[in-house]
Amino acid sequence: MREVTHIDSRGNMFLVRLPDDAPDSDAEYGIVIGPPDLAALELPTPIAVRLNNQLFMRKLFTLREATKRSNELFAALQAALRVDVQQLLNLYAELPK
Repeated sequence: MREVTHIDSRGNMFLVRLPDDAPDSDAEYGIVIGPPDLAALELPTPIAVRLNNQLFMRKLFTLREATKRSNELFAALQAALRVDVQQLLNLYAELPK
């Protein structure tokens, strides 16, 4: 088995396992290693995708990794929300002075 990256239709990145003889194009059928499904958090889709991809880029795929590197877990959440903070600041900037 080998590990490859799969990007779903929404842009979420996942590490998946495929048989050695399977082409990379079969990644959508692979065994997902991580990050975990974030649907239970009920986040808006853009935030969920950003958080998922932050977890992917930081290689936080398992409970063990996330527990051991909880500072990275927090940083992933901060990074996923950072864009929304900037959008909120832009709204404040548009208020009449």
